Amino acid sequence: MQVLKKEKQVVQLAVDHLRKTNETLKLMVAAMRGYVVGDLEGLDEATASVDQLESEADDVLREIRDLLYSGAFLPTIRGDLYRLLSAIDKVANRVEICLDFVDQQRPDHIEDYRAAFKDMLDLTAECFDALHRALDAYFDPRVDIDELRQHASQVSEIESEIDEVQRTLTSTIFRSDLELAEKQHLAQLLRHIARVSDQIENATDELELLSVKSII
Repeated sequence: MQVLKKEKQVVQLAVDHLRKTNETLKLMVAAMRGYVVGDLEGLDEATASVDQLESEADDVLREIRDLLYSGAFLPTIRGDLYRLLSAIDKVANRVEICLDFVDQQRPDHIEDYRAAFKDMLDLTAECFDALHRALDAYFDPRVDIDELRQHASQVSEIESEIDEVQRTLTSTIFRSDLELAEKQHLAQLLRHIARVSDQIENATDELELLSVKSII
């Protein structure tokens, strides 16, 4: 009974950890959508909130680690579950790094490419939503592996779209009349945004591996 209680605690903490990570992403997308149209109001506050939420997510992950090491879940999946949650935690880390970059360095001329940047941000939010649905399917007691895989496939498809937007926009920027340093600055921002979805896909890969081991 004690093991079952610990497993329930892990699931509850994992849901809380996912919620905090999701909130960091929402804050980043909202703040950066404002930034690309020249609205800087709320950027500092969003950055501070993301930093706080990322720290809280780290604390939750440590609680989960302690429960797993104390015997929650079978040894065959314990390590995979922790790697999954660590991969999700790195999504929040990437969000924090991206928003800190914008808040501290304020890349210029972003308004010239506002539509593409907005597309990239919206797709990043969609990418995490697909991962969120896949995780909901996994933690559901009636776990539907087909549904999980469908959402995981959506993550991969959206991540590919983001890569394409990044490639196209990078090419457009470097063919513009901006100074080289300005082009490189914008390209660096694009890489920071893209790394968020890269990490979402990494977490999805961990989830698919865990789901296979859970049904063997």
